Amino acid sequence: MGIENIDVVYPVGRLDRSLLVVGGNKQMYELMGEFIYSPLYKLVLEKDVEKLKAAVSRCDMQWESQSGSHEDVEECIHIINEAGQYDTYIVILRKVRDFAGYEIELQNISENIRQIEQIGGQVNMLRDYLTVSGNALFSYRPFDGWFNLFWLDYEQQVEICDMPFDQWRENVIREGQVSETDLEAFERFCQSVKDAEREQTHTFRGSILTWGKDEDTYRVKFLPRTYIDRKRTLGVWSIINEQTGNRVDDYVQGNYLDSMTKTLNKKGITDYAEAAVARGSGVAVIMMDIDNFKNVNDTYGHLFGDEVITAVADVIKKVIGKNGVAGRVGGDEFMVILDNAEDELTLRNYLRGIKTNVRALFSEKLGESKITCSMGVSRRGVDSDNFRELYQIADKALYLAKEKGKNRYVIYKAELHGSLRPSEGDGDSTDIKEAFFSEKDLSAFNRSLGGLVLKGSGEISEVLEQLAHVLTTPRILVFWGEDRKMIGAYPLALMANEQKVSFFEKEEYIKLFHNDMLQVVNVHNLEYTMPEAYQLYRKNNVCGFLQYYLRDDEGSIKGFVTLEECSQSRGFPSRLTVQIFESMCKVINAVLLREEAEKKKALDN
Repeated sequence: MGIENIDVVYPVGRLDRSLLVVGGNKQMYELMGEFIYSPLYKLVLEKDVEKLKAAVSRCDMQWESQSGSHEDVEECIHIINEAGQYDTYIVILRKVRDFAGYEIELQNISENIRQIEQIGGQVNMLRDYLTVSGNALFSYRPFDGWFNLFWLDYEQQVEICDMPFDQWRENVIREGQVSETDLEAFERFCQSVKDAEREQTHTFRGSILTWGKDEDTYRVKFLPRTYIDRKRTLGVWSIINEQTGNRVDDYVQGNYLDSMTKTLNKKGITDYAEAAVARGSGVAVIMMDIDNFKNVNDTYGHLFGDEVITAVADVIKKVIGKNGVAGRVGGDEFMVILDNAEDELTLRNYLRGIKTNVRALFSEKLGESKITCSMGVSRRGVDSDNFRELYQIADKALYLAKEKGKNRYVIYKAELHGSLRPSEGDGDSTDIKEAFFSEKDLSAFNRSLGGLVLKGSGEISEVLEQLAHVLTTPRILVFWGEDRKMIGAYPLALMANEQKVSFFEKEEYIKLFHNDMLQVVNVHNLEYTMPEAYQLYRKNNVCGFLQYYLRDDEGSIKGFVTLEECSQSRGFPSRLTVQIFESMCKVINAVLLREEAEKKKALDN
């Protein structure tokens, strides 16, 4: 059979030794187009020409070394399409006995991907239709008695049950999830599902789809099907309006769905979480929010803020896949329920995947100002068997992640973080033991602070070094005196640097302070209001900072302390950081005032 008669979707043909087409199928001639009288090299991306030449050479060498045996050589190259863009192809070359050239097949990977995406888009569209229809779906496998009932929440599959059918039936009756007056109707439904003889419809009242909370009227339609010689029963579980008798098409969207992110809303994820925790161990509760989100809104506007929230939700859904469910519980805060999370390594992989992919969002628009997130995690069977307690533990672990610098996750462990006492109400989370500010570092810092009080300003650099260890910050500077001379620095090498600091006391800059304290999470906020300051900070790679004015005994500004963060991903600073920094500044100010008073007294004498 001639090669020109082969009917395939890929371009197939015969090319001479210069890769000029001498025969082929319709797809080959369509691919070459106006270049049909030119060698294939003409259509190949310039940097791939050598790769194609090397593939031809390998084909020749194989033919010679194996005495004319037929062997395929494959290479990946890029070929220009009609739109002037380059598609990715797998080129398959072989030599044949009756032709002084090559047979070639060109498989368009890009086209395959486009077709898969098109099919995927159609599948997603069908999923969306099912989602907004308000229907739950179920399947029953007679060969092993397994029953799966679930909502389709756009990209999430929200499990209502996934267990042996008989066990599910017993649970529903025991927990009172079917109206007493409809128990017989429910039993008939169960028997019909197991028999699976024909298409049927059953109606009864219950609270099955709301995990025992709100009672509705259900209309359940199912039919038997056979797949790969295996019988299954597939069904659609609808909620019916009791007044009209019509199906409630927007039930999910109206009751359980967050319209912006297409994740569950607070009610939906809370109900799901309670049911998931009640079902058994292996469930992880993750509380998560977007770091410095207020700054995103303030800097880029609320419309972009909504884009960020939606994009973060998409990341969560894609990372966890069918292994969990996500819900939006507040503005930029999410709750994620992971199933089968007993293995900590697997759990960390999910958390790392979310953190890494969130940080990659909008990188072109934001540059160094990355979107980051923080997560706190608790685990059923490890920390508690009660959802409310797990929620409180995860929420306080989230607080801890913020304290540790943001852009991170904390899996709660009592031996590391102390008791969070979830049963004792919403106490202050700052009592978490050794969670961030370790006792060792705090003790060393307090000793150095005591040395500053006793020995004087010569100890300032030591204090700054200890504070840097406590707060894991890269740079702290102290300026004092009429000429605002640098009198202390961490690291000490900065003492030799000249700093332009006059703008720190300009009227418009002073207005940024509150009670002598200025906290700037993102220096980009100063780009247009204080361009001189902004340029200096960016020159020194400063992403965020704390500053405190030092004053003389008459209350006039006589210096300041600046603590700078050079990594946007750390999410700087935390409330406890501010308190520790402010306390240190007050002690430094008091010591400097005391020394000036002593000098003045000595001069007067």
